[in-house]
Amino acid sequence: MVKSFETSVKQWADEQIRHLGWPIIGSEEQVIDADIERALKTNPSKSGGNGGGRPDYSLIIEDGEKRIPVFVEYKGAKNKLIKLDKQNLVILRDKDENFDYKQAIPHYAVNGAVYYAMNVVNDTEYREVLAVGVNGFESAGKMQYEISVYVLNKIHAELPIHLGDFKDFDFLKNKAIQREALFKKIEAVQLDPKEIEQRAIRDDAKIEAALQELNQKIHDEQQIIPSQRINVVAGALMAAIGVKNEDGGYKVARLKPSELMGSTEEGNTDGEKILRKITNSLKSRKLPEKKQKQIINVLRSNFVDNNLNQKSELETQTPIRAIYKEVYDKLIPIYDVTGINDFTGKLFNVMNAWVDVPDGGANDVVLTPRYVTNFMARLTRVNMGSYVWDWALGSGGFLISAMNLMIKDAYEHYPNDKGKLFDTIEGIKTKQLLGVELLPNVYMLAVLNMILMGDGSSNIVNDNSLTQYEGKYAYNEDPFPADVFLLNPPYSAEGNGMIFVEKAFKKQKKGYGAVIIQDSAGTGKAVEINQRILKENTLKASIKMPADLFKASVQTSIYLFEVGTGGHKKDDNVYFVDLREDGYTRTNRKKAKINLINSNDAKGHYQEVVDLILNKAKKTNYFNENDNYYLGTIDPESGKDWNYNKKIDTTPTEADFKKTVSDYLSWEVSQILKGTNQDF
Repeated sequence: MVKSFETSVKQWADEQIRHLGWPIIGSEEQVIDADIERALKTNPSKSGGNGGGRPDYSLIIEDGEKRIPVFVEYKGAKNKLIKLDKQNLVILRDKDENFDYKQAIPHYAVNGAVYYAMNVVNDTEYREVLAVGVNGFESAGKMQYEISVYVLNKIHAELPIHLGDFKDFDFLKNKAIQREALFKKIEAVQLDPKEIEQRAIRDDAKIEAALQELNQKIHDEQQIIPSQRINVVAGALMAAIGVKNEDGGYKVARLKPSELMGSTEEGNTDGEKILRKITNSLKSRKLPEKKQKQIINVLRSNFVDNNLNQKSELETQTPIRAIYKEVYDKLIPIYDVTGINDFTGKLFNVMNAWVDVPDGGANDVVLTPRYVTNFMARLTRVNMGSYVWDWALGSGGFLISAMNLMIKDAYEHYPNDKGKLFDTIEGIKTKQLLGVELLPNVYMLAVLNMILMGDGSSNIVNDNSLTQYEGKYAYNEDPFPADVFLLNPPYSAEGNGMIFVEKAFKKQKKGYGAVIIQDSAGTGKAVEINQRILKENTLKASIKMPADLFKASVQTSIYLFEVGTGGHKKDDNVYFVDLREDGYTRTNRKKAKINLINSNDAKGHYQEVVDLILNKAKKTNYFNENDNYYLGTIDPESGKDWNYNKKIDTTPTEADFKKTVSDYLSWEVSQILKGTNQDF
């Protein structure tokens, strides 16, 4: 058995904590705050037992504005400081997404401290908590001590952020210099783009794994066809998430699996209970009545008018309850602890694989990665006043990225005017976003996606944007005043999909548009369409994207336009950017838990391209003119010169001239020595 030095660690750490200078401190036996004590008691202990537990040491720090609890946990053996996953994030749950009360939480210092901090930040008014892990072990006859500190906040209570590693507790002293530095660092690390991106990748992997397992289970046990699976999971999620009010309580409570009793009474079957909860949720979200009826009519056939409400003599529950319980138990915990953006983005990328696409058009349903939709929304200068539309909506990823940017801008403009802020956000969700999707099943994905995002689904149209859609709002005859167009079109359409751009720009009078498309559209596949587009609009940038961005491994480019300029002129500059090396490593291995790795500051690469094209000061230096980007011109009459092609400068330099003369003289001398030059 490995010898434990935990007693030595406790003595070493306790002595320092008692002399930090904070008035509110307490050992494991002491209560420092009634709310903290209540939160600890009402949650399981580190080993999963009843009655809660307390950290080895607790204290509360403050700087005059914030009060932050600090929980300290001790261990006394080598390699017992922290247990991390492959993304270097603190492990709290096991492979089945249950809290890991057997290994990580009870046996590692940081993991135990983080567990206590998570419960407190979830169940009290404290918005941030520090988790401190302390470990000690003997090496070469001497004690070695190590300290690692993490921050937890209410936004991502289960996703601790690394604050730093320390050799002692001096960083925590209640002295002006240390106190100011600590609180600044606590704020700064929570805004670190690399940290946020790393957590987003981990969330994506967790969601994908849970969904794949759910998909397989529904397929194996219920034999439900893919198109029906989409609607069942979508409807179950609507019933399971409930609707919260402004105070965080529920105005439409979550439907618990225990409420589904398998009744055969008309109006009270499991499916009807789920549908009733969905109906109440849609009403509470104040969706237009026509849209409510449309959604309920689609879902009724999945939840009521089928045999999923019936159980055989050998079954203990109806099939619909079994599916609902899987959704509630496996997806809702992830929904609660991950960023909503990350949840919905991965949710629909995985669910899209279940969609039946008629007429061999499966390759046309390709959902754009979250970081690309966000990138394109920023390129098109989205702000709180924008009116954004997408004519081939897919899951709604572009509208979600745009909506997030618009709401963020509103918060920045009205930090102290809650009334104005509320009205602006309400207008963004109900009046300033519009999407058109032809395929009914994909349309349902988009509706649910926007509802989960809470809620921009009012103007999502199930229509053919090329032949039927007239550019109006979904539920009135007013034209939609679009000034931002975002698109990943079906590549089987005319001109690789550029026909969508042309038709949308005829109805959009100003602003910007961005399309990600097979880049053969810019080299000959859409010549006539491109020529027509440039008669009224200007190409601002052409960005070559990674070849493995999509699983189909097609080479794509993003084309950025300014709309309604009167036409592209021959001397208009265009940014040509090579973003094939974007900082991500992609594996696309079927069994891999994580196929997207931020290997070289991907967020920085994308931000620099935005800064470059929008003429802002660059914060990094990944792109250099005439290396991986250049300013050039195109022929508006060509229609096939839109893509990045690295320029090779053929202008001779003085060094080139000297080398040429030197080479010639060397040749002359060699000829003389050989006696073959008749001039000498």
